[in-house]
Amino acid sequence: MSWYLGLIIGIATLFYAAFPAIGAFLVRGQWRTFRRIVTAASRYPTATPSAVGRERASSVGLFRFFGTLEAIQGDDRIWITNGRFSVAAELRGVRVYLIPEGEEEEERESPAARGESGGELRSVLWSRIFSLPEGTPIFVGGALFAEEGRGVFRDRGRTPLLVVIHDCPRESIVNKAIGSGRQRNEYMNAFTLPSVAIGALSLILLAFSLLSAPALRIIALIALTAGLAPISPFLPPGFPLYFAYRSNWKKARLMRAQRDIVRLPLRYFPASPSNARGRRATLLPDLEPYLMVRGTLEKSGSAVMVSEGALIPLPPDIIRLQLDLPGAGAGNGECVAFAAYREEGEGIRLQKPDDPMAEQVLVPGDPETISRLSERRARRYTVISGVFISLNLLVNVPLLFLVLSLVIR
Repeated sequence: MSWYLGLIIGIATLFYAAFPAIGAFLVRGQWRTFRRIVTAASRYPTATPSAVGRERASSVGLFRFFGTLEAIQGDDRIWITNGRFSVAAELRGVRVYLIPEGEEEEERESPAARGESGGELRSVLWSRIFSLPEGTPIFVGGALFAEEGRGVFRDRGRTPLLVVIHDCPRESIVNKAIGSGRQRNEYMNAFTLPSVAIGALSLILLAFSLLSAPALRIIALIALTAGLAPISPFLPPGFPLYFAYRSNWKKARLMRAQRDIVRLPLRYFPASPSNARGRRATLLPDLEPYLMVRGTLEKSGSAVMVSEGALIPLPPDIIRLQLDLPGAGAGNGECVAFAAYREEGEGIRLQKPDDPMAEQVLVPGDPETISRLSERRARRYTVISGVFISLNLLVNVPLLFLVLSLVIR
């Protein structure tokens, strides 16, 4: 009898937990790599005719390019144009990412909500895309090669080629990719459905094979209960706990997205002491001046911030992030602005960057602190969601066993 009990536990553990967990780690790693590649590509300079023309060698370097589909050559090469310059991209074996259109209310939404707005980001191998209309907006980032005086993007070993087909504005690509570029629920992956189905079927067949032996009736009922366990979270009386689990899991995902998005503007600045104050200037990939300004708002909702004793007007179209993280530093009016700038006499004027991947944003508090607090809150919501789904199973599975024991005699 104990042998059968060990077999039931082994099958349930293997097919309900182990295989889905392997898939969860794989899919999380894939999306983490995607977000890293997007962040890296946003820091590449834009490909230009001079960049290709000045190189005699085949390898030009790492570049990015915004454009629209001009033509498809053969099965695996596409031509992209920005109206002044065209480049090609070799897409054999390349995974293409699709960002759908979505309406954003950036003034009122949190960073995570801005990244989540619109449809779900998807990825597909180029070989499974059968047609694309001319004029489709495409972003490409990666290794650029010179071929007969023309630029060609190719996948190169440790530097994968990033290809994004997008219906959203160029300014939204990075936020949407970082915010939505993650699995909605890592447990639900390509491994899960077949694994759970095989495990459940195996346990149900084992149960019916044991029911013929009266001495093994309890073991048979345990096997049948384990086989039907995947549907138990949706049954009364514990199903409200399932929705509580989903709600908290979603909050954890949104907090992880906020953690990543709020730090995005910092990628242009080298690491510095956490207590660094005032202003820090740098150059964007295309050599555009970019500024991080720490200070306080003159008053709540003001369009003027005070930094090192100077008044700095904020651009009217600057994005004001809305956060709900006590302790992030926003309570005392502290804020950090990121924008392009130009000097005007003895002062500076903030303005929207020409680089579509650079943020013009006002963060209420310190981005590093907000990121840490978001990570902490994400872990908290994850633990709470785990507690709810565990309670769900603890309530429903014994009841399922009781019902089966009354029905099957």
